[in-house]
Amino acid sequence: MRLEGRVALVTGAASGMGRAIALRYAEEGASVCVVDIDRPGGELVTHMIRDLGGDAEFVQCDVSIREQASQAVAATVRRFGMLHVLVNDAGIYDPADGPIEYLSEQTWDRVLAVNLKGPFYFCKYAIPEIVTCGGGAVVNISSTAGLTASDRPAYGASKGALIAMTRAVARQYGADNVRANVICPGPIDTPLRDRILEGRGEQDSEQDSEQDPAAPSVPLMIKRVGRPEEVADVALFLASDDASYITAAVYPVDGGLSAL
Repeated sequence: MRLEGRVALVTGAASGMGRAIALRYAEEGASVCVVDIDRPGGELVTHMIRDLGGDAEFVQCDVSIREQASQAVAATVRRFGMLHVLVNDAGIYDPADGPIEYLSEQTWDRVLAVNLKGPFYFCKYAIPEIVTCGGGAVVNISSTAGLTASDRPAYGASKGALIAMTRAVARQYGADNVRANVICPGPIDTPLRDRILEGRGEQDSEQDSEQDPAAPSVPLMIKRVGRPEEVADVALFLASDDASYITAAVYPVDGGLSAL
């Protein structure tokens, strides 16, 4: 029980990697605040945790809205009395995110609002609570699109900037016993990936396969798509005392994609 007695807030926890992380944390003894804009999915994950014998609460939230992010953190502390771990997993992908000359300002703003401003808001409001509890961990979910060339400029920019922001957080709050690290998943079998592939043709998928971590066939060293649980295992490690001397680090979970 590596997280026994700790409280974790996980955004994007209604499905995919966020759900896997929330469940994994609960299995290891953490109380979990399940944060997502998807109420039915979030409530389902909350009930799944409770059925496991864990303690969980659902908070509906659009992470791109400052007031809702602040209220989600406040609701977590009000319900559990403390906060030790923040996981920023909520993120979006817009199929209109393409060649820069055709990329609309609306698409750019929306992608960065969720993928970058959301983690900024949650760090802004959650970290003081974590410091009050004596320290803890921030785990931000970026992407290999933040490490390598991508044909999705808004998505890639949001994920690359998230890495830089995480390192700044690690530098600023290390003295307060707050560690901040990044996970960069490659192609992971999630509902988001399914939606991406549904909106793309086979030719487009083949052309982008080496650059786009959402493509259906990527020449990985490990030749398969990853599972959400494999990301959750790394997120557990980074939140636990096993990673007590690790901060400002970037962990690709991509089957070797970022090394190609």
